This record gives sequence, structure tokens and C-alpha cells, in this order.
Amino acid sequence: MTTAPLVSVIIPAFNAAAFVGRTLASLRAQTFADFEAIVVDDGSTDATAAIVREVAAADPRIRLIRQANAGVAAARNRALAEARGRYVANLDADDLWRAQFLERTVDALEAAGEGAIFAFARSLWIDEHDRLPAQADMRLAPVIDYRELLTRNPVGNGSAALMRTSTVKAVGGYDPGLVRDFGQTEDWQLMLQLSWCGAVIAVDEPLVLYRIVPQSNSHALERSARAAMEVIRRCEREGPRLRPSDYWTARSLTLLWLARRALRMKRLGLALRFAARAYLLNPLWFTLHELRAPVLNALLPAAWRSRSVAASPAAVEAPAA
Repeated sequence: MTTAPLVSVIIPAFNAAAFVGRTLASLRAQTFADFEAIVVDDGSTDATAAIVREVAAADPRIRLIRQANAGVAAARNRALAEARGRYVANLDADDLWRAQFLERTVDALEAAGEGAIFAFARSLWIDEHDRLPAQADMRLAPVIDYRELLTRNPVGNGSAALMRTSTVKAVGGYDPGLVRDFGQTEDWQLMLQLSWCGAVIAVDEPLVLYRIVPQSNSHALERSARAAMEVIRRCEREGPRLRPSDYWTARSLTLLWLARRALRMKRLGLALRFAARAYLLNPLWFTLHELRAPVLNALLPAAWRSRSVAASPAAVEAPAA
């Protein structure tokens, strides 16, 4: 048997023929080469499997597993069961990594020692043509811990983290029931569970390109909202104790983020519903800059806003929609 690689990359794929070739190309371009990649074709009816086979024929680090459609969490868990690396990273079949992603996150975890459970890098959105639309630059908090992951989720998506394989398996991997009954927020739930077990390391570089495509729809966002509220409820019940206001903040900021997604999709009615819930679920909404700033921007004249920002050295722009 060959020596186990340091990193196992798991790639769930369902009808991903339009993007999976580019995803695998970004993986093969990594400056860190000691990895295996396990692609699970989750019942695709397009050319996904054929594209992966062609790439795998040229690169023995990549292998394909095919299964009947069981959902993204089940596909990830199937690959996780096959993973041999000390570290594991999920890469969704339409996302991309910049060339240094694995090198930077492996170095960060190795330097942090056994007490660190996962490392993540910052993400940028891309469209279906790999273009970067206008977007706010994410600002990471000085410390990324369980509370920060719950309230602001700086990891942001399932392709951004490198994790200790043993800990991922110990907490049960990805939750297919959450996806089946609520929606696709299983990667956020896993990050939160991992943060209960040890330190989180942030790599403050935009090394992940997270794809937002027009095929996304309002129903998917509504399911994501239901799933996110369920994850927060589970954390409130099972996770480390936080103040009630932290859970209010988590719900409000999650809904505000979904409202911005809906606006990008030109779903104004859905965006307004998400935004209304963001305020109604938080009795202390006025204490949060992210919720206070949109109200001030809507109510105050532009000249007064400019004067207020200039007078305040601590002022920070509201995140772009």
C-alpha cells in the first residue's frame, strides 16, 4: 500500500459538467502536492463522471467514486470514509482554489499544533465565467472562535477550510438529515461543532473562489434560511453557553446576509422579508453596526452621513449588498 498523503480533498459532484473540469484544474495547480482527491459522483446524469475519469487518467492522485443520488452531505461522507490524509478539505465541484490554498492552510495548522482543529482562508465570489463581481472586502475579527463563527460565519462556505480528519470523523462528519429536512447548511454546522473541540486558525488571504450562479433560486435561499435557523437552535441547545443576545445576533446577521443574496438575484420581495425578520428577531438590533447602518443610510441625508463618518475615526462602511 502506498504511503498515505497528508491531505485528502473530498469533492461531491452532481451534474457538475459545466464546472468540474475547472475545479480539478485549480486543484492540480496547487503549490502543495501531497494530496489525494476523492470525487464522489452523486448520481449525475450529465458528463460529470466522464470529465473526472479523463482527468484522473492523467493524475493518479484523483479517483472517482460513483453512487446513486443521495445528496451533498452523503456524498461528502462517502468520500470522508475513504480519506487517508491527516487533514481533509472539501472542495465543491463548482468552486476554485487559488494555487496557494493548500500550502497556506497546511502551514497554518502545522504551525498551530494539535490544539488547532481547522484553518480557513478568505473567499471571494465568482460568477459562472470565473469573473469577480463587485463585493465588499471581508474584514476578519482578531480572534475567530465559536462565538464569531456563530454570529458572523467568516468561513462562509464549504470549500474554505482544511480540517483535522480525526476530529471531523469524531463529530460525525456532515449531517444528511439537516440537508434533507431543512436545507444545505451542513458545512456551517460542522465548522461550529469543530470549534467546540479546539482552536480555529484564520489565513487572512483570499484563496477561495466561491461560485454564485444564476441557477440559484429563491426556494434554495428559503431552505437555507430554515436550515440556518435550525443550526442556531441546535447550537443554543447543545453548544457552549453564550448570552441570549449572541443567538439573536446570529439569526439577524444570517438573515441579513441572505437578504443581500436575494437582492443580487433581483428577488426584492424575498430580500425584504429576510431583512424584516432580521430586525424583528433581535430586540437589540440597534446595538449592531450591521443592522444600524442600513437604517441610518435610509433615514439620514447623504450630507449628514458623510459628516458623521468623517467625525468618527472608528466608523466602518456597511457591507455591500
